[in-house]
Amino acid sequence: MFFNFLYLCDNANYMKGKYEIIKQIIDLWEKFEDESVGENSLLNFSKWMTNQIHEELIEDVELEPKDEKNAITEQSQYIETLDTRTRFEEYIIRIARFEEFYIKKYLTDLPINSRLEYTFLYTIDRYGESRKTGLINTHLVEYTTGMDTISRLMKNGLLYDIQDPKDKRAKLLKLTKKGQEVLEAANKKVTESRNMFLACVNPNKWKKILPVLREIEEFHTDIYINHYDKPYPELSNLMDSLKHIYT
Repeated sequence: MFFNFLYLCDNANYMKGKYEIIKQIIDLWEKFEDESVGENSLLNFSKWMTNQIHEELIEDVELEPKDEKNAITEQSQYIETLDTRTRFEEYIIRIARFEEFYIKKYLTDLPINSRLEYTFLYTIDRYGESRKTGLINTHLVEYTTGMDTISRLMKNGLLYDIQDPKDKRAKLLKLTKKGQEVLEAANKKVTESRNMFLACVNPNKWKKILPVLREIEEFHTDIYINHYDKPYPELSNLMDSLKHIYT
């Protein structure tokens, strides 16, 4: 009798755990429906879930204060082990991550909390309006990530859409009054962040790098936009045929 009781307890706990997981999935689906602007399919839900987990992992990453010096030393040693070409690429990637880190810090008290949300607002304001796909392509982000970001901005009352007079099937994004106010406040903070970010280097030094970075960016932008769906072998052959133009 006692063992039957234990079995029932274990079974009840097991079922309770299953129901809690199911409830979590239902709650997440409701959140997905609120934020999604596309088709509410299982595939889109799984992509949305992946983005949510990725964002949580980024937010949860913290450096241990007691290991700061060791971490910095290890990072420097790691970079120095790389060949020159890889080291150049690694520096670009790390600088972009540092900028994202600082901008998030500066935007803490605003209803936007990422560089992407800020750049979406900034771009729409600069051009007055923008199509969703055009905005996503401009900033080279995955479609699902871009649509989720737009959805959050609309849900927070920073954006709204109107019918495109040139294409009845499309809509244009515009800033709300609240979006304008948030962007103005964010512009000041981002300017402070960028001034601080480049304070360690003389302007004459980093300005000399711009032509090189621009050349690299233009080369890969053309490939990314016009040959996005091509497999690796075709991309490799394409870059091999184009590189003589730039060397």
